[in-house]
Amino acid sequence: MIPMIPAILLCLLLPAQDKPASDKLLVKLSVPGGYMTPGDPLPVKIEVHAKADTWLKAGLITGNAIEVWVAGKKLGSVGKTSKTKVRFPKGAHMAVEMPIDLSGILKRAGARPTAAKPVEIELGLPGGARSKISVVPDFKKVDIDKLDLTKTRVALVTNFGTMVVAFRPDLAPKTVRSFVKLSRDGFYDGTRFHRVLKGFMIQGGDPNTKDDDPSNDGTGGPGYSLKAEFNNLKHVRGILSMARSQDPDSAGSQFFVMHGLSPHLDGKYTGFGSLVDGLDALDRIANVEVKARSGQMERSVPTTQVWLHRAVVLGVLK
Repeated sequence: MIPMIPAILLCLLLPAQDKPASDKLLVKLSVPGGYMTPGDPLPVKIEVHAKADTWLKAGLITGNAIEVWVAGKKLGSVGKTSKTKVRFPKGAHMAVEMPIDLSGILKRAGARPTAAKPVEIELGLPGGARSKISVVPDFKKVDIDKLDLTKTRVALVTNFGTMVVAFRPDLAPKTVRSFVKLSRDGFYDGTRFHRVLKGFMIQGGDPNTKDDDPSNDGTGGPGYSLKAEFNNLKHVRGILSMARSQDPDSAGSQFFVMHGLSPHLDGKYTGFGSLVDGLDALDRIANVEVKARSGQMERSVPTTQVWLHRAVVLGVLK
């Protein structure tokens, strides 16, 4: 049996799968996509809605009925299935949230992820669609100086999809090192993209977005500033660059991803990487509905929260 951790779900879940378990039940399984490490609890959510009076199998309530595939091969169900059923009246709705232990799944399958070859894990309800997670090694304890930053990537896992970034340490070595270190340390996990301007850019990386006070969004940082590393990288679609104030040497943790072409930023902001995957996620974020902040003209505040669930280092050692 794959071990499950009895805890409360702490993050948003996407995508969701609707499975008509019967003519009387609608069952939805929500699983986070993107990249995770073996030590991360995999949060899942099961929602059940009764369209008529019926009986519900206990395995759907406990999560034991969730089926698991590793590297394309079926491993089995999350837990032991039971013939026990629960009476469910018409109109009743229930949601169950639980994290699944990824390390237990990997151990049972005898699988070990490497930087070059992540382990693909899929979850699904019997007869339903599957959601895929890519499990990669955990680099949280690896010295940044031991990483080849030219080959290392960072996966930005959001509730609108995953964007994977490659870096240019040849153009902005200190900026790249800082970004990868903050990602490794979990600094960006649970932050939001607080500024979205379609056709221009999306901005995130502010730790202040973790709180419930929108008035301080865009003012936070890591507690230090980076000296500008202006270079010849053009600010075109998919480029990663550092946000700053009027002071050229004021960049910290906030960054932006270009959604369009902005040559007026060239040589004035530190570009340090580009998306090698996830332009579709960038487009989805750029197209969210926005509003103006109180007392301001610019309409750039997302009306739907855009979460950066985690920044996962896809490290390559020197």
